[in-house]
Amino acid sequence: MKILFKQLKRLTKVAPVYFVYGNHENKTKFTKNNIIILNDQEVHLSNITLIDRKDYTNKNQKKTKDYHLTNKTYNIVLSHQPQGTKENIKNNVDLQLSGHTHNGQMFPFSYSYHLQPDFAGNYGKETFKHYAKFISSGLVGWGFPIRTEGICEYVVVNITPKK
Repeated sequence: MKILFKQLKRLTKVAPVYFVYGNHENKTKFTKNNIIILNDQEVHLSNITLIDRKDYTNKNQKKTKDYHLTNKTYNIVLSHQPQGTKENIKNNVDLQLSGHTHNGQMFPFSYSYHLQPDFAGNYGKETFKHYAKFISSGLVGWGFPIRTEGICEYVVVNITPKK
């Protein structure tokens, strides 16, 4: 993770970089490197609102309805695990960016994600009404340094205003 943060620091020269804790990192201390670490917070940027949700395994996680979301801003939820689709749609969220599944990472674990409805296939983009959800395989894996499925990746999302 230290190497990852050093690389992300390079991006801070171009634009703000935000980091969201996952289900493992919450016990790890990071050197910030000018990276903004969010923890169940709301950030307002012009016409965009960023919401970070603590990992759903955290009993103190705020609900999406607890944030000040309106349809006057473009609302983005940064949530490590791809949970809460119905709640997000109901509460004016336009985009959710998640990971956690590592796109399966290792056979046969990859098939277990298909049994969890909120993970919805465990990877890629899904659209529901006005809402889109991206689930990335992420930059690193978990546990064993092995990948039999999926790739390490970072995702670039371009958001353009409606004309």
